[in-house]
Amino acid sequence: MTKERFKSLSLAAVAALALCSCQSKAEKDFLANKAAAESKSGLIYRTTYFVTHADDDKADGLPYPKAVGEKYCYAYINGDKTEVELTPATLADARAGYEVENGKFIAPATLDGKQWGYVLVDINNPDTKNMIWDNDIKYDNAEAYSEGFAVVSENGKYGIIDVNGSYIIDPQYDSMKYCCFGVIPALKDGEWFFINLSNEKLFGPFEDAESFEYGYAAVKKNGKWGFIDKSGIDATTFIYDEAYSVEDDEDTGALTAWVRTGKKWEQLDIERE
Repeated sequence: MTKERFKSLSLAAVAALALCSCQSKAEKDFLANKAAAESKSGLIYRTTYFVTHADDDKADGLPYPKAVGEKYCYAYINGDKTEVELTPATLADARAGYEVENGKFIAPATLDGKQWGYVLVDINNPDTKNMIWDNDIKYDNAEAYSEGFAVVSENGKYGIIDVNGSYIIDPQYDSMKYCCFGVIPALKDGEWFFINLSNEKLFGPFEDAESFEYGYAAVKKNGKWGFIDKSGIDATTFIYDEAYSVEDDEDTGALTAWVRTGKKWEQLDIERE
């Protein structure tokens, strides 16, 4: 999709996107998810996927963190639609798992809320008495895997590890966000850039940046948010006070993004590339 074609889809006020206005259940759900995410530890992305304790995981038959009192365990819904607890409920916090082998997942978790590591979760062999850690608990922060890579923090600096726990980008950034299309937003010295897995700068700097979703990324420059495409070219005007990542509505098949202007939240419809 060219920049010109993208613009032709929009209203004059928003350039590349068409507004879906009016208060809706979707807006209430989004704001509720946003509030829930902001109450949790870890990186908060501008997407409604930012809550790792999501009911969506249950429907997919994937392991998900389950609250048991003030602690978490991992659970999943089996083929009989029965919830099975996979690990002991000893975790202070837990995040989504990533499948590395048939039925086996690695997921970031913490026992004390301070040091993070990765736990092995096997839906074929639940172990509700013992926790099996993939490595020593050693990270300040550990995020869920995406495309086989995960953001972790040591001594206040962020880097990228592979599924074996080996660094492919040593901790050197002030913040990083999840990998998508082999591209990662990374913060250093107050500026955000998009880098690749070889630690090469692709485009930037920006005042803030979110990971790519469906070919577009929300970024902030000159105090306002907008969207860029995979080439780093502006895909919208930059007029929003907040903008969240592009998402796929499973019910309608439409691509949407939440944006805020002043106090008003609106959901944008976006044509697929």
